[in-house]
Amino acid sequence: MTNINDIQVNPRELLALYLNQEYDQLSESLIRLLEHFENVAYFQLNSEGQYFVNAFVKNFLYLFTQPDYLLSDNHAIQFIRFNATISNLVAMSSFKTTDRYLEILRSQPHNFLKVLALYSARNTVYLDRKKLFDTHREYTSIWYSHFYELYFSGFVNERVNEHFKEHLYYGAAEKRLTNFYNVSNVYFAVTYADGDRDREIKQKINRSVQEGAIGKTIQIKNTPHPKKIAIVTGLWFPAHSVYRTLFHFVESLKDDYELTLINLNLIRNDIDFQHFKEVINVDVKDIFSNQINSIQKNEFMVSYYPDVGMTDASIFLANLRIAPIQVCTVGHSVSTFGSEIDYFISGADVEVSDNAQANYSERLVLLPGLGIINNPPLYQPQHLQKDRPEFIINCPWTCYKANYQLIQTLDKIVKASPKKILLRFFTGGSESRKNSFLPFAKDLELILNKDCFEVVPAQPYEQYMALLELGDICIDSYHFGGCNTVADVLYLGKPIVTFEGNKWYNRIGSQMLRMVGLSELIATNEGEYLHLILKLIENDEYRFGIQEKIRQADLSNTIFNSESKKYFKKAIDFLVKNDRKIKDKDWKKPILIR
Repeated sequence: MTNINDIQVNPRELLALYLNQEYDQLSESLIRLLEHFENVAYFQLNSEGQYFVNAFVKNFLYLFTQPDYLLSDNHAIQFIRFNATISNLVAMSSFKTTDRYLEILRSQPHNFLKVLALYSARNTVYLDRKKLFDTHREYTSIWYSHFYELYFSGFVNERVNEHFKEHLYYGAAEKRLTNFYNVSNVYFAVTYADGDRDREIKQKINRSVQEGAIGKTIQIKNTPHPKKIAIVTGLWFPAHSVYRTLFHFVESLKDDYELTLINLNLIRNDIDFQHFKEVINVDVKDIFSNQINSIQKNEFMVSYYPDVGMTDASIFLANLRIAPIQVCTVGHSVSTFGSEIDYFISGADVEVSDNAQANYSERLVLLPGLGIINNPPLYQPQHLQKDRPEFIINCPWTCYKANYQLIQTLDKIVKASPKKILLRFFTGGSESRKNSFLPFAKDLELILNKDCFEVVPAQPYEQYMALLELGDICIDSYHFGGCNTVADVLYLGKPIVTFEGNKWYNRIGSQMLRMVGLSELIATNEGEYLHLILKLIENDEYRFGIQEKIRQADLSNTIFNSESKKYFKKAIDFLVKNDRKIKDKDWKKPILIR
């Protein structure tokens, strides 16, 4: 944790730069301060720290909205990119929002670009997006993408929740919105904002890549060899959920195919290179500078993307035709909706196959089982005894899975429970991005009594699992549910209640419960969800009985069984042999692998 004293702000120096009309130097100074707050997360503020944040925000907003302080184009773009950081920083302060300062800027049409830096999903002031695009299409397009970056923590705020939906719906209809930035953030945010409307924005993102500089300048010369497969990911390391659920699928290919890892992560030193004959490192900058010669001329028959959407580079490459057969899976468990991916491989026991065309633009390929194989956690249960008197409910969700409607449901649970409740939120690291932790906690307090919950920052895996052991029960999130978290909780012998929907990402946890004989813990509406959770809280005998069922369950031969990896290889074999015939047909029914 970094102390607030690690950053120094001299208001007099900033004011002097303004009075001397040294506007570029003033911008540089403010940008350096904002960079600190973007990169350094604060998890608590004492009275001194709160005073400091208030003082900085006060001086920043005062100077930033001066009518004669004009921004250069380069500085304007940088400030717009700080939109979420500014919003979170103001939310940490006593100002709460930039509403008053947006009102000041409304009377300064020559300072339009400052509006884009200050206008976020937290504002109650409403600005017409059409007028913003009318004023300056290019800068408003930059703002449109960065506006979504409050998704890291903002969904628990009612206004943010609704504002994001408005933003999504407008963007889908705005024909002038043709360029996107930080595309993986937009990919994530639109699904969490509205899982039934994310298709439209994703289609526009894919089209912008295909019709833009990347799609037009990068030419692929492919001479396919039937035994060569590229695995395209930046997340192939043991601690990541993508690796934990899809490792065995890649492993199943190693004996019959020559595998190449196209590694999109040049920072980590724990990438697992086993099973790969060749490794090609690709950075986002390489794609934009057309420096991916080792991909542009290749012999791949199949390019397999475990997790399209988790990184910018995966989205860009998924919109190129690297190989004749392009496949993705549930590492990021939503459709790309319009990329150059041909097939989405998932699990027949989880998917609602009748919804295939509604949920996927790719041809759905269904394997027997879940569509994943969970690796057992690298943790030995310690059978810890909790040291708090409250009934502890674990909420092991990243911040962006916690939304306003879900937190309202939790409030109903707390108020209806005969026992004192402690909701323990595990934020998974998302809270450190853009300084989201304190705004997230403050937004929770708008709904929940602050004495009934605690927010746990990202922990090393051992500590995280130990804290999970101290909980009495766990509950799954909705509308975007968990996968690895459900496996972790069952491994620890803890009851978990799931909320089942009609997409893989809100059905996978429920199916794991069915596999271990716990379908009674699956809810399909809020009433059932409340009833099941309260039953586990109130009825100790019932809860202990569920725990015993979990202890008796054969997890090794159900959710941790790797034998189904053979079906993934069968799917790849089938596609290699039949791809041309499949694509000649115009019907889109799922392909079943047996």
